[in-house]
Amino acid sequence: MYHYMTKKKGSFALLMILLVAEGVAGVFFSLVMSSLVDSAGKSGGDLLMALAGGIAYTIVYILLMIGYHCHKASLIADARCCLKGDIFSGIMGRSVADFDTGNSGEYINGLSNNMNMFEGVCFENIIRVLECVVSFGTAAVICIAVQPLMLVLMLLLAFITLATTKLTAGSLEKSTERFARSAEEYMAEIKDDFGGFRLVRSFGIIDSILNKHGQKNRRMEDAKRENESRRIVCICIGQFVGLLSTVLVMAAAAYLCLQGLCSAGMVIGFGHLIGKVVAPITAVPSIVANFRAARPLQRRFEALMARDGETGKEAAPKHVDAVGLEDVSFGYQEGQEVLHGLSFRFDMGKRYAVVGSSGSGKSTMISLLAGYYPSYSGEIRFGGTRLRDIGESGRSALIGVVSQEAFLFNDTVENNITLYREYAPQEIRRAIEEAGLSGFVASLPEGLQTKVDENGKNLSGGEKQRVSLARAILQKNKILLLDEFTANLDEQTAGEIEQQLLAREDCLIIAVTHRLKPEILRQYDKIMVLSQGRICAAGSYDELAAMGEAGVLGYILHNAEYCLM
Repeated sequence: MYHYMTKKKGSFALLMILLVAEGVAGVFFSLVMSSLVDSAGKSGGDLLMALAGGIAYTIVYILLMIGYHCHKASLIADARCCLKGDIFSGIMGRSVADFDTGNSGEYINGLSNNMNMFEGVCFENIIRVLECVVSFGTAAVICIAVQPLMLVLMLLLAFITLATTKLTAGSLEKSTERFARSAEEYMAEIKDDFGGFRLVRSFGIIDSILNKHGQKNRRMEDAKRENESRRIVCICIGQFVGLLSTVLVMAAAAYLCLQGLCSAGMVIGFGHLIGKVVAPITAVPSIVANFRAARPLQRRFEALMARDGETGKEAAPKHVDAVGLEDVSFGYQEGQEVLHGLSFRFDMGKRYAVVGSSGSGKSTMISLLAGYYPSYSGEIRFGGTRLRDIGESGRSALIGVVSQEAFLFNDTVENNITLYREYAPQEIRRAIEEAGLSGFVASLPEGLQTKVDENGKNLSGGEKQRVSLARAILQKNKILLLDEFTANLDEQTAGEIEQQLLAREDCLIIAVTHRLKPEILRQYDKIMVLSQGRICAAGSYDELAAMGEAGVLGYILHNAEYCLM
């Protein structure tokens, strides 16, 4: 993670120059004070010269300090921005299967709480090390020039300080890990509770939710308190060593003065040098503790940035005559298959309905066709090309997905339709018309530039689904996968949207549907019937209806789950 500090090499080099200049100037300020005291026994002119020089030196030092700290803040902000960008890119670059193994609380916490913590224990800590090196090195040179024995004393104190670090900082790393884990659990908890707000109010379970939240909240705060307590212990022990060092160094300086080995001015100078020598030594325990605390955070960031293996790199095939399932089996967990040996051919330009009772594997099959889960057995082929060999950009160009839950970004209506891609205005208008959105857009106060609230809260279910449909139309995908996309709509709206889609003849449509009325099913070229993860029947509506009341279609049409006949 340290390389994020040096990504902009010119900026980092300037920081080093300013750091050294500011650090050296701060240490040499002790000589300015020494010269002022020594001038007291000389003429008034010497005192004025020393005063003028001290004022000028102070102005330069303060300017260096301002420049250094402002540039340091800028460099750390750049490093943090780059790291957050890489983490976000790593998360968004995961496959759907890999993304689902984590939780959004972990992802959000990594980009917020853990990032803020990491800035202090890593980025700022790195610069702090350099500051201590410059301060201690410069002060050591002055001490050697005046009295080498002073440096020996300081080195002895440094070894004592380092020894105490091993006794105090060992448990800090574990407590930081516990705090990070509990913070992730808390973030996941509140996100989950907010997402189920309507459910909580509808079923009157607010007391249970408050109790559950209270437990996670208490656990996180306890972990934070423990982590802070351990950090305070490390710092306090460091402060104790620092104070002890101050006493010893001041006593040594007083002894040198009594022996006539330094001037009165240098006694004052040593008083200032004490801080420049002892502070870096005192800082060693907390610096080491911070680097220890950074390790679990770094491991978490690396895990978030790690992507699962690419399943394909080829572009979308130019010619696809059919989509084929060849003995495809799949389970979300090992040893628990949801789909069993599916083999089927979907011809381009035709329309297929996928029906079956809840849990039969309909949505899972759509997810496999969309390329979300690559860990299936068997093969899925688009023409002569395996789905596993097609890269993500190729899949998105070839396949459009309209699901039951139409997600909308907190952005303009236009950006939610175009998904931030560039299209000609006439293309956008055509997609809006075909999706039946013309009247809706015309009624908006700012037209396409009207802002959509969080996940489309200011739009109806039908309007959200039409926006989702307009996306698919605009992308001109050759294959449309529709997963119960009308499930949450009223009968009239669902019928209108489905009719608009089934009227298209320029693409392959595979639709999971719960709308089992004959007038709808007859518009599909074929109906695939799934039961317990297997294809138990396939054919046109008339072919399946000929099986009679005892047949597969008859069973599904009369199943009380649908209640549509």
